[in-house]
Amino acid sequence: MAPTGVSRSTLHDILTTNIGLEPETVDAAGPVSLADLGVDSIGLIELQKAVSETYGTELPDEAHAWSVNQILDHLNSKLRKAS
Repeated sequence: MAPTGVSRSTLHDILTTNIGLEPETVDAAGPVSLADLGVDSIGLIELQKAVSETYGTELPDEAHAWSVNQILDHLNSKLRKAS
């Protein structure tokens, strides 16, 4: 059965483990975009790959300009529609 939602904790783990962001950076991110957090194009590709493998859904290239909350909203919306 496919996951039906993404928690902030899970996305936090992906961003720190797969992308290499410091946990404190992710914790304090607020409305700051991934680009402003220092995520480069390769980091975005890694995030897209992790999301695709874990949740079976895509994250668009424009997610680079999204905040952590916007990414969570997008993923959870996609997963709700798929279930």
